[in-house]
Amino acid sequence: MLWILGAVAVGTALLGAFFLGVFAGSGELEVLVHDAPCADCAHVYVTFSSVSVHQSDYHGNGWMTLAVRGTTFDLEALNGTAMARLLGLDNLTAGSYTQVRLAVTNVTIVLLDGQRMAAQLSSSTSADINVPFTVSAGGTTILDIDIDLASSVHVTPTGAVFTPDIGSVTVSSS
Repeated sequence: MLWILGAVAVGTALLGAFFLGVFAGSGELEVLVHDAPCADCAHVYVTFSSVSVHQSDYHGNGWMTLAVRGTTFDLEALNGTAMARLLGLDNLTAGSYTQVRLAVTNVTIVLLDGQRMAAQLSSSTSADINVPFTVSAGGTTILDIDIDLASSVHVTPTGAVFTPDIGSVTVSSS
């Protein structure tokens, strides 16, 4: 009978340690996007296929892909941090991270005169951002990413090219 009580006590302790490790060892990461405007554009619809982050102290390849909520945004309408929109949100292992990768699959531009065009994506269809940040256990880390449309969108008489260019990144936590 004592061995049954001992086994139950050990099992309860292990289960408690497991739940404490799972729930105390992770934090939330929010990735927000907004823009610096494009002078010739009324709208710049950018479709993001994924958001990945790199954990610096991970013993594998270190890249983790976040859940991407709304994948297409009119970045021209998101001028300034007050207009930032949530791109990715996920619970991550607490620790230090060094990079963020925003992958772009499609860009549609509407010029001020109403002309609509699909932008050709440059050879770089992702923006790799080297920014150190920490995800704290039980906390929320927010990355506010400014995509500089003035530098990213190149309109010519024959079409447009989109090369993702990051203006700035602000890291905050709560």
